[in-house]
Amino acid sequence: MKHRYSFITSFFILITVCTMVILGLFKNVQENATYDEFALGDQTVEAISYLMLEKAAELDPNYEMIQFDESNGAISDEQKASVNSSLRSMFSQYTTLLDNDENFGYEIHYNDQTISHNMPEKLDKSQALYYNEIYFDNESVQASQNSSYYYYDFLNEDDLYYVYEQANVVLNGNAYNQVYINLPKNISFTFYIPKDLESNRKIIVNSLNIPDAFAQFLIFALIIVALIILVFVLIFPIEIETKAQPFCSAARMKLEIALIFYTSALTLLLAGSIYLSGKTMNGTILRWLEQYKIFQPQLICYLLNFIVYIITFTTIACVYVYIKNMIKKKPLHFLKTNSLTGMLISYIKLFLDKTASFDLANDLNKKLLIFVGINTLACIILCLFTPFGILLAIGYGILCFFYLKKQLNKVQEDYLSTLEHAMSLAKGDFEITQNQDAGIFNSLEYELSSIQVGFETSLKEKIKSQNLKTELITNVSHDLKTPLTGINNYLELLNDPDLDSKTRNEYLTTLTNYTDRLNNLIQDLFEISKANSGNIDLEPQKINLIEFMEQVHAENMSLLEEKNLILVFEHDDEDIYCTFDPDKTVRIFENLISNISKYTLENTRVFVKCKKEKNFATITYKNISKTFLNFDPEQITERFVRGDASRHESGSGLGLAIIKSFVEIQDGQFKIEIDGDVFKAILKLPLFK
Repeated sequence: MKHRYSFITSFFILITVCTMVILGLFKNVQENATYDEFALGDQTVEAISYLMLEKAAELDPNYEMIQFDESNGAISDEQKASVNSSLRSMFSQYTTLLDNDENFGYEIHYNDQTISHNMPEKLDKSQALYYNEIYFDNESVQASQNSSYYYYDFLNEDDLYYVYEQANVVLNGNAYNQVYINLPKNISFTFYIPKDLESNRKIIVNSLNIPDAFAQFLIFALIIVALIILVFVLIFPIEIETKAQPFCSAARMKLEIALIFYTSALTLLLAGSIYLSGKTMNGTILRWLEQYKIFQPQLICYLLNFIVYIITFTTIACVYVYIKNMIKKKPLHFLKTNSLTGMLISYIKLFLDKTASFDLANDLNKKLLIFVGINTLACIILCLFTPFGILLAIGYGILCFFYLKKQLNKVQEDYLSTLEHAMSLAKGDFEITQNQDAGIFNSLEYELSSIQVGFETSLKEKIKSQNLKTELITNVSHDLKTPLTGINNYLELLNDPDLDSKTRNEYLTTLTNYTDRLNNLIQDLFEISKANSGNIDLEPQKINLIEFMEQVHAENMSLLEEKNLILVFEHDDEDIYCTFDPDKTVRIFENLISNISKYTLENTRVFVKCKKEKNFATITYKNISKTFLNFDPEQITERFVRGDASRHESGSGLGLAIIKSFVEIQDGQFKIEIDGDVFKAILKLPLFK
């Protein structure tokens, strides 16, 4: 960031100093300018032509300067007077400009009359910057005598163009057919401009070809500054230059756009700066500003030059940075990445590659039609280039050969890659993955990958199912063996003839508990089996869920009180009606409360929250576990999976599995969430519709 600001600040200081130096030399160049290569400006030639007409009318009262032709339409006296007045006013203005200029002298002879203005008493033609004698004979034919440097054909059609334009305003565009200028007769004019000109910034000085006299200085100055800017640009790294505005935007331009823009901009700016500087040094710009009474004309004049030079030098620097950036990136790479031509070629190549990389599973007619269309179009274009069409066709054939060879090699590589993948799958190697594009075999490769993924998924499910079966057998064996062993042991004890009545009754009570436990386990197995198979009868009813839960909580409160657990039930004030089977749903809540009573930390609270959400009633049971919760919440709802891996608490491990099955067969949802030691059971029951 710091280097970027240093660069841009230094650059603008540099071009500002260069511009100020050039502007400071204007006055010195102006004072020392020479006029050896003399040429009158168009404005002066026009002014002299009008002076000749004006002075001829002044010397010859019978001379009618303007003639009207009414054969193409009548012209009113008012229109004639208006045309005469308009043209005479224009002639008079230009004549006054020449009369007031100390650098222009003339002498006019008509019969015995002579008009002389600013002519030296003893004329020395060698001291004249411009000297010309012009004579009009009796037929108004113009002739020149003793002309110096350059002969001007005054009063020609080009000089009279503005006369007709002025008349057109009055005659609504018909002046060329109705207005004519009569050239004077029998009159001679002598014009004189001295070499030693007064620097008065009047018409002669302003209209002399001064810009050409200043051109050498201006071109030399521009070349010097351009070289200074080049050295400056070469000093700084391109990475810094391309991050600073306006060079950042300039460097991003596409090559063709940059070529057109910079060529046009530099042409206009260089020509404009030379022209503007020339007009400034000869006083034309200042005279225009003074004519329109612009405030501080001298300051405005130099400010215009300053702005133009700053823009010109900045544009030159942008060109240097652009070329430097192109060289840094390598011209060929730059052409590919930063030109419209390169982009077009890349798009064409991409289009051809996409067209060639079709899938065999798709419709081939469209691709074939595109190939044939491109080839036909190429042949038509080649036929237009006679007699070189044969050579172009040979070149086109060679390009097609190499292109098709490249595409066929790619097809072969794609085929071998796909074949290798298929052979790996056939050998049972499912670890290999195919990441690269298979081209026309993409659909086949996709199916092979699908087989691989499907087989791996199926294998994982099978392994998981096998593990569950093994665990099921282990758990069922353990849970069945425990009550059966107890029953067998107590039956042997009851066979003792010496057993007293009290002890016998205690054994019978224990035996009954073991029998009930075995019965509950078998009943749980039957219920979850029926639920998972879908072979279960439901009797859904419209039930007030809040009242239903309060009743179940009251019936099972003893389980919680044994562990000093406090149940906190939160619910909305309004009743919530759901549709479910009351018998199966009672089992859901009983299993939840039983599970909570077994695994909740004693002397804590159990929070139950019931609320209505869209189409469901959401019930959340939240308690603090007394053991570390190190199991997967999704696996805990599987059959015979218990949070108490050490089996300190009694139970079959089917409680949560039964809850999940009973909830889901009633179109509900059930899930377990764990947050540290907080165990949350969340179930959703459908609302009554």
